Amino acid sequence: MPTRVVLCDSADGLAQLQYALITSGAALEIEVATDGMRAVEACARTRPDIVVTDISMDGLSGAELVRRMVASAPGAKVICWASDLSAPRVAELLGAGAVGFVGKQEGAEAVFRAMRTVNAGNVAFGPEVGDAVAAGIGQQGARTLELESTLAELSEQLQSLTSAKADFLANVSHELRTPVTVAKGIAYVLKKRTLPEQEQDRFLLELESALDKLTGLVEEMVTVAELDRGELLLELAELDLAPLLRHVADEIGRRYAHVEVEREIPETLPGAADPVRFTEIVRQLLDNACRYSAEGGSVNIKGRPMDEGVLVSVTDRGEGVLRETVSKAFDEPFSAGEDILRKERAGAGIGLHLARQLVIGHGGILWADPLPAGGTRVSFVLPGHPGERVAKPSGLVEPEPLTDDEILEPLKEIAAIAQSSTRPASA
Repeated sequence: MPTRVVLCDSADGLAQLQYALITSGAALEIEVATDGMRAVEACARTRPDIVVTDISMDGLSGAELVRRMVASAPGAKVICWASDLSAPRVAELLGAGAVGFVGKQEGAEAVFRAMRTVNAGNVAFGPEVGDAVAAGIGQQGARTLELESTLAELSEQLQSLTSAKADFLANVSHELRTPVTVAKGIAYVLKKRTLPEQEQDRFLLELESALDKLTGLVEEMVTVAELDRGELLLELAELDLAPLLRHVADEIGRRYAHVEVEREIPETLPGAADPVRFTEIVRQLLDNACRYSAEGGSVNIKGRPMDEGVLVSVTDRGEGVLRETVSKAFDEPFSAGEDILRKERAGAGIGLHLARQLVIGHGGILWADPLPAGGTRVSFVLPGHPGERVAKPSGLVEPEPLTDDEILEPLKEIAAIAQSSTRPASA
């Protein structure tokens, strides 16, 4: 019994196909069509065993043409004979129901070989189409591995951020609870007991301090939220930044009386900044430095003009912190930054991130350098005029050179260790 075949192509394509099939000697009943709609009608009428079609026909083409042919002749095996059979196109046609794919550049004889393959119940690919599909599968596999790796990284980052947010909420809970508890206790004392006027004044000062701390924490969180949403507007103006630096140094010095705040601030320091936000940047950095400094220690705040604008640096001589740890605190709004720091010194965990975002909003850059003798220097540069930007975070501004003490101190320690290890033991 002859095999029923429907051929759909242009006149030239049909001539090639018919010649190849006739000269093959196979028993075939062939019907031809020169547009997609007629080919679908021929499939419905003759119920062919095999359909060979160009998928770029007029009227009806592509995957829709294949779907219509399969629907019209459910048992038919559709072979696509086309010039464009890339891996994505083959995948689309496979989904539509095609089972054979031959490139026109491979010749009509390849179509006959594909007919025998699909007639045996297999999927047929011409050599060039097979190579293209294999390459596409390889690329897709590599892309899948890349996506899986990216997904794993994102999942890890999400887990880290979730954990950081949990720590943040715990820290905020602690930070909020302390001033609230103090305020409630003082309110109770003032309400329920009769106190001398001097004692009342002292309690009121403590109450005011607790409420100031509470207000400051809330304002920090609101500012971070506005920065992340892009809603914070800076009012930049050219002004003298030296008085602002001195004001913050005085404020933090009173808050941390156990730490000496050393100052290297010129008489005048012209720059461009939002005075309120500039003060907040310096306050965050100086508060952070003093918070982690030992009792009797010192913190240095320095400001000086540069060609790029204004440089401000805050140096502490505490336990020190790894550069990548500080970078994490800069980048993540909920990361306190240091696992090594004692819990009682931890703040809400948004200060460094807030400072960096405000510096970027000014068009500046901020970085941190661990010091060899212990401690950390955090520096930032703001442009000299509104609208300017410090363009290159790396290489544009060189870190300040280390002082002699910062260089010699670790060398002295190494020398002392070496000397003690080579000293002869006493009898």
